[in-house]
Amino acid sequence: MDAALVSDERLRVAFALSNLSGRAKSWAYTREATTPGCFASWSQLCEQLRAAFLPANYEYRQRSRFLACKQGRRELHEYIQEMRVLTASLVGNPLPEHIKVTVFMDGLRVGPARTQLFRVQASTMEEAIQIALQEEYGHKQARTPATVWQSNPTSGGAPTGSSGNGVTNGPVPMDLGMAEQSDIRCYGCGQLGHMKRVCPAGGLKKKFSSKPFGSRVAGRSRAPGTRGTPETSRGRAPYWGNSKSS
Repeated sequence: MDAALVSDERLRVAFALSNLSGRAKSWAYTREATTPGCFASWSQLCEQLRAAFLPANYEYRQRSRFLACKQGRRELHEYIQEMRVLTASLVGNPLPEHIKVTVFMDGLRVGPARTQLFRVQASTMEEAIQIALQEEYGHKQARTPATVWQSNPTSGGAPTGSSGNGVTNGPVPMDLGMAEQSDIRCYGCGQLGHMKRVCPAGGLKKKFSSKPFGSRVAGRSRAPGTRGTPETSRGRAPYWGNSKSS
């Protein structure tokens, strides 16, 4: 690409040959040594390089790739980059501009850029690319929420939508901490007014006593130094009572 900026034909060829490398460099210097003046012009150099290193159906392959190119799930700039590379590869037999524009528009993903290109009529592919990029940028800017902390000369750095005296003129974020406590239900005990993590009942409904029934009888403590004797209760169940001292 830099060689194309040189105005003089022979200087352009010499500059291009000096930037070759690998097999292309060996081939070019061998041709120049065996056949002096074989690269008389820039077009001859490009034609001989294509014939030596590109396949015979290279232009057909690149044209087929260009016509079938789609954006898919890629970003817009990635799709544009591939379209430009494929267009540059067809420099030997370029396609008309209206075909390039049609292929570019047809390959775009359904979105704001494609819709805008169908509204306006682009004459070249580069013009269509610029329109698509501007529309994509504008769509992303519209989706980005504007910051509320912008400096305001009248409010002395107060947030946008609020005046300097503390009176809010615009929308403010909703305070979820002001919810009514009476509407909160504990899903542990089922009562209103609190949550399970602060439930006074431990989050469980107490239907039965925590002590087993048998511990009420068998768990009675005896005074130290006394001996118990088996007696019979009213339910004819034996229990240990305190023996009477003689």
